[in-house]
Amino acid sequence: MKRNNYFCFLIILTVLASCTSSAPKYRKGEPTSNFGYPENKQVEKTFYLLGDGGYSPEGGTSKALIVFKEFIKQRDTRGDYAIFLGDNIYPVGMPPKDDPLREQSEYRLDAQLDAVENYNGKVIYIPGNHDWYSERIDGLERQEEYLIEQYGDSLDWSPSTGCGLEIKEISDDIQMIIIDSQWYLEDWDKSPTINDNCDQIKTREALFTEIESELKKSQNKTTIIALHHPIFSNGIHGGQYNFNRHLYPSQKKIPVPVLGSLAMLIRTTGGISIQDLQNERYKSLSDRLRTMVKGRERVVFVSGHEHTLQYIDHDGIKQIISGSGSKENYVALGTDGLFAFSLQGFAVYDVFKDGSSWVSYYRNKDNKPALMYQKEVFPSPKPYKLGDYPDSFPQKKTASIYPDEDVEVSGIYKTLWGKRYRKLYGTDVEYEVADLDTLYGGLQPLLEGGGHQTVSIRVKDSLDREYNIRRIRKDAVQFLQSVAYKSTPIEEQFKNTSAENLISDFYTSAHPFAFLAIPTLSEAIGLAHTNPKIFYLPKQDNLGAMNENHGDDVYMIVERPEEHWLDKESFGSPNHDIVSTAGMFERIRKDEKYKIDEPSYVKARIFDMLVGDWDRHQDQWRWAENEDEDGNRTFTPIPRDRDQVFSNFDGAFFGTLRSLIGLANQFAVYDKKLNNVEWFNIAAIGLDRSILQNTGKETWLEQARFIQENITDKVIEDAFSKLPPETNGEITEGIIENLKGRRDNIVDIAERYYDYYAKLAIVTGTDKDDFIDVTRMPEGKTKVTIYRNKKGKRADIVSDFVYDKQYTKDIWVYALDDDDIITVDGEGDNLIYVRVIGGQNNDIYRIRNKKKLKIYDYKSKPNTIEEGADARFRFTDQYDLNIYDKDKKVFSSTSIMPGIGYNPDDGLKLGFKALYTINDFKRNPYTSQHELKAGFYFATDGFDLSYKARFANIIGDYNLQLGAHFTSPNFSRNFFGYGNETINLDDEFSLDYNRVKISRVGGDVGLVNETPFGSYFSYKASFETIEIDNTRGRFIDQFTPENPDGFFDRKYFAGLDALYRYESYDDVLNPTRGMQFDLNLGGKLNTADTDRKYGYFKSYLEFYNSLIPSRKLVLKSHVQTQINIGTDYEFYQAAVLGGGSGLRGYRLQRFTGKSAFATGGDIRYSFNQFKTSFLPFQIGVFGGYDIGRVWQKDDGSHIWHDSYGGGIWINSAEAVNGTLHVFNGDEGWRFSFGFGFRF
Repeated sequence: MKRNNYFCFLIILTVLASCTSSAPKYRKGEPTSNFGYPENKQVEKTFYLLGDGGYSPEGGTSKALIVFKEFIKQRDTRGDYAIFLGDNIYPVGMPPKDDPLREQSEYRLDAQLDAVENYNGKVIYIPGNHDWYSERIDGLERQEEYLIEQYGDSLDWSPSTGCGLEIKEISDDIQMIIIDSQWYLEDWDKSPTINDNCDQIKTREALFTEIESELKKSQNKTTIIALHHPIFSNGIHGGQYNFNRHLYPSQKKIPVPVLGSLAMLIRTTGGISIQDLQNERYKSLSDRLRTMVKGRERVVFVSGHEHTLQYIDHDGIKQIISGSGSKENYVALGTDGLFAFSLQGFAVYDVFKDGSSWVSYYRNKDNKPALMYQKEVFPSPKPYKLGDYPDSFPQKKTASIYPDEDVEVSGIYKTLWGKRYRKLYGTDVEYEVADLDTLYGGLQPLLEGGGHQTVSIRVKDSLDREYNIRRIRKDAVQFLQSVAYKSTPIEEQFKNTSAENLISDFYTSAHPFAFLAIPTLSEAIGLAHTNPKIFYLPKQDNLGAMNENHGDDVYMIVERPEEHWLDKESFGSPNHDIVSTAGMFERIRKDEKYKIDEPSYVKARIFDMLVGDWDRHQDQWRWAENEDEDGNRTFTPIPRDRDQVFSNFDGAFFGTLRSLIGLANQFAVYDKKLNNVEWFNIAAIGLDRSILQNTGKETWLEQARFIQENITDKVIEDAFSKLPPETNGEITEGIIENLKGRRDNIVDIAERYYDYYAKLAIVTGTDKDDFIDVTRMPEGKTKVTIYRNKKGKRADIVSDFVYDKQYTKDIWVYALDDDDIITVDGEGDNLIYVRVIGGQNNDIYRIRNKKKLKIYDYKSKPNTIEEGADARFRFTDQYDLNIYDKDKKVFSSTSIMPGIGYNPDDGLKLGFKALYTINDFKRNPYTSQHELKAGFYFATDGFDLSYKARFANIIGDYNLQLGAHFTSPNFSRNFFGYGNETINLDDEFSLDYNRVKISRVGGDVGLVNETPFGSYFSYKASFETIEIDNTRGRFIDQFTPENPDGFFDRKYFAGLDALYRYESYDDVLNPTRGMQFDLNLGGKLNTADTDRKYGYFKSYLEFYNSLIPSRKLVLKSHVQTQINIGTDYEFYQAAVLGGGSGLRGYRLQRFTGKSAFATGGDIRYSFNQFKTSFLPFQIGVFGGYDIGRVWQKDDGSHIWHDSYGGGIWINSAEAVNGTLHVFNGDEGWRFSFGFGFRF
C-alpha cells in the first residue's frame, strides 16, 4: 500500500512538472502586440544578438539559427553588427584536432557561420563559460583561429584571447564595451598565460577602473556593454526554477523528490555554482557593474548565458538577454522583468539617429521569425530646457564657496574637528566671471567628469586643446561612492545627511586657493606644472544640459595635459607626445628606447612633500615624451591636480585617529617637519618604487638641496601673492611660515623618506629578451643590471644600479615576458634578500650564488636551469606571485571594531576586535593578519581574550594559522547538569547558582583556506588547559560527576579539528537570499589520562529565502546538531542548547547532553531605508520559533523544548548593525541585544 502511495505521489509530481507553460510572459501593462515601433525613424546601427548558439543538433541547425538566418537575409545589413554572445560550442568549447569531439564542435560553429553566410555587416564572437572549458585559453585560441579561418577578417573575436576587455567605437554616437565575463570568474592560477597580451589590464580592479573611465568618456553616447553573463536575470542562473526541477534536479531525467527540492534550495540560495548570480565571485562582478552605470543615461547590457529571452529594467538599468540560440530553459518575470520567453529565439537592438533605441525579440514559428515583443529602451535625449540666462555677464562676482551656516561652528566642534581652512570657505571673494563664449578664445563643453570627489567639466578651445573646469566645492557623496561603496549605489541614501556634511567639512582641510601658488613655486625649480586659474562660472547657454549640475559656483580652470599641448612651455614643450601613467608604463615595457627622467621625478616627489600634497596616485601625473636625434625617448613628469596642497588635518579627532590607525597618518597637520613621511606618502610609494630603478640617495639629497636653494623666501611670498587678496591674513601667513620652515627641513624630510621607501626595491625588465645580472658584492651591496639580449649579446642597458643593505632590505626583480637569461653570481656578505620573478616564456637560470635568494616562475611552462638547480626555486602557477602589478601596494593597516551587547547571563558586554594586516610580496589575500579580540562581562566581572595570526600560502592555497585564547578566573559559563529535563532554580537561588567559573588557556596551529567563492577550510591541532572553580553554594558544588576524582583539578587536552564552511549572502547585514553550511569534525584527548578521549560531529545549515517579489518578507530557517562520540568528555565539552545555541528563549548552555539537535525559523520583514540627519538607516522586525532537545545516556525524556518571540534589527551604511531579541521559553521571557561595527 505504501509503495502504491509513493508511485501515485510520483505520478502527480510528474504531471505537475509537465504543466509548465512556454508562452511568452509579459509584465502587466506591457503590450503583447502593436508595440509602437517607430518605422519611420532612421536607424543608425542595428545589433543582432544571439547567445548560446553552440548546440545545433547533429546534421541539423537549431531553431533559433534557422530563423536568425532567415531574418537577416531579408535586411540590408551593411554596417550592422551580429554579436554571438558566448557559449558558441557545447559542451566544452573547441578541443584539439585529434579529439573525438572536434568534428562535432566544428559543426556547431559551422551552423552559426552558415546563419551569417550572406551577411554584409560585422560579426563579433564573445566567449562564454563553455568556450573556456576546453583547456581554457588554448581552447579559446583554437576557436578564434577556426572562426577567422572559416569566415575571414570581417569576424572579430573579442576581447582578445585571455584578456578581459575591449572597447569598440561603433560611431560618434555609439560605444561598445565588450567584457569576457568568464575571464573575471576564472581561477587565474589555472591559466598561466592569462593577461599575457593585455597591455594595461592585469587585475580585476584594473578592469573596473578602465570601464569606469570609458563610461565617463562615452557619457553622451549610447553605450552597449556586451558580456556573456547577465548582471540581472530571472532564469535559472538568477535563482528561478520551475516545479519540475524539484523533481529532476540534474540533467539526467531521474525523479528525486524531496532531495531534489533540497538541491534546488541549496542552488537558489547558496550560489554554489560560479555560473549563478548568487555566487560570491559572480555577484562581485554584477554589483560593481550595476553601481557604475546607476544613474547613467543610455547604457544597456546585452548578454546570453540564460537559455531564454528576457528584457529587464532594474531600477532604470536595462538588461537584454538573448541566450536561447540553441537551447531552452525556464524563465520567470521576477520583480524587474518586462518580458520573458523560454524557447529559442534572438533579439535585435536598433539605435536610431536621434539617440533613441528599441529592442525586438523574435521566435521560430514554422521556421519563420515571429515578433513577440518590442520595447523602447531609451527615448531620444530631450533638448535641455535652458533657463533665462543672460547674454552677457559682469566682469566680477563676489561669492563664497560654502554658505555661512556651513562654516559657523562651535568651539567644541573646532576642538574636535579642527579649524582647518573652514574660515576661508566662507569668505566672500571677488572673482572674475567666466563666459565660456569668450574665455580663452571660446570654450566648447565636451563632457562632465570628476575623480573621487571633484565635480568637473571637460572643455576644449578652438585649437582642440582641452581644459578641466573643476568646482572648488567637492562632492562628499561622490567620494563615499568611489572609495567606500564601490559595489552599492548610495547617492540617494547619503544626500543631506550628517555623513555628507562631515565629509564636506573634511574637505575644508584643503586650502581652497593654495593651488594658485604652485606655478610660481614650480617655475623656481624648473618643474613642469599646470596653470590653474579661478573663476566664478555662472549658468549660461553654452553649458547646455550641464547647467543641471553645474554653474553659479566657484570653479578652477586648468589645462588638461594631452597631445594638443605639445607647445606648452610649462609642460616642457615636448616634441613627441603627452601620455598617461598607464601609457608610459606600456611603452617602457615594450621597448628599451623609452626611459624615465628619474631625477625630475624625484624633484617632483620632494616638491609634493614640501607643499603637503598627499594625494599623489598615478592619475595625478602626465608624462611629456621627448625624442632625441637617435630615436631614444624620455618621459618627464607633469604633476597635475594640486587641490590637496598644504592640507591641514588638525583637531582632536584626527589626532586620536592618527594614534589608533596607521592609515590615518596620511591626513596630517601641515607643519615645518613632516614627521610621518611613511604614511604621508602611502598613495605614491608604489609608483615611486615602480619608476625609480636607477636612482640612489644622493639624487634625492641633491634634488632636495636644489629645491632648498631655489625656493627662496621671495619666491614663496611671490607665489602666495597670486591668491585672492581677501585670503591674506593669519591663515595664509601661517602657511607661508610653515612652508619656509619645511623648506629648511626638506633635505632631512627627503632623506627620511628615501630611507623608508628604499627598504624595498622593485626592478623590471622588458617584454623582450633580456639579460638580467644580479651580482653580489662586498659590504652588503648587490648590483642589478638589465640588458637587452640582441643576438645573444648584452646590448642596451635597461637598468643598472648598486643597492646597499644599509638602505635596501629586499629586491624584487621582475623579468617580465619573453626568454630571459637570469644570472646570480658574485660573492659578498650581509646580503640583501632578492626575489626573482621570471614571468612568461622559457627563462634560463644560471645561479652561482643561491644565498638570500628565492626564484619564482611558472610550473606549467618550460624553464631551463643551467646552473644552481639546488637554489630555492618555487615553480607555481599562482597568478599574483608571477605577475608584475605596478599597483600592488606594500603596506600594513589597522582596524578596530567595537561592540556592545547584553543578555541576562553575561550582563552588559563590551568588546572589540582589532585587525592588523600586512601586505607584502606573498598574499592570500594578505601576507599576514593578526586579530585580537577581547570582551568584558559585567555580570561576572570576567573577561576573555583571543588572538589569531595567519600567514599566507604556507602550503599551496592554505595559510598557516596560529591561535591562542585566555579567560580570566571570573569568566563563567552555565551548567544545569546533564539531561534534557534538568531543573532551573534561578528564581530561588539567582542566576549565579548555575554559573561555573572556568579558566581556560590554550593555543592551536593549523592550515586554513578561504576561497573567493565562499568556501572556508580549516584543519588544526590544539592544546588547552582548563580549570573549573568549586564555588561554594552553587550548583557545581553539589553536582556529583561520574568520575569525581580530580573533577576540579586543572586538565590538559590535545585535539584535532577539521571545519568546512560555505557562506553566500546577497547582503551580509540583511540577507534576502543566502545560505550557510558548517561541517565540523574533531576529537580531544586528556593528556594526563589518555584513556579519556572523545570525538565530535557538529553541523549547521541556514537558509534565507524571500517570500514576496519585493524581497521585503524573508524566511530564515536553520537546523543544527552536535553529536559526541564516546563518553569521556567533560561537561564543558558536551553538546549544549540554549540562548545563542538554538533556543533563544532559554539561558546560555541551558541543556547539556551527549548530542543535541535544534531547528527553527524567523519571518523577517524589512522596512524601506530611511534617511536621518545623521546616516541612512534600515530597520526590520522579525518573529521566530525554535525547537530542540538534547540526548543523554539513560535519559528517557521525550520532551522537545521550544521558544518563540521576536525583535528588531537595524543597519546603517553597511558598517553598523544591531539586533534586539525578546524570546519566551518554558522558563519565562529573555531579553538580549547586540550592536557592532564592520570596517
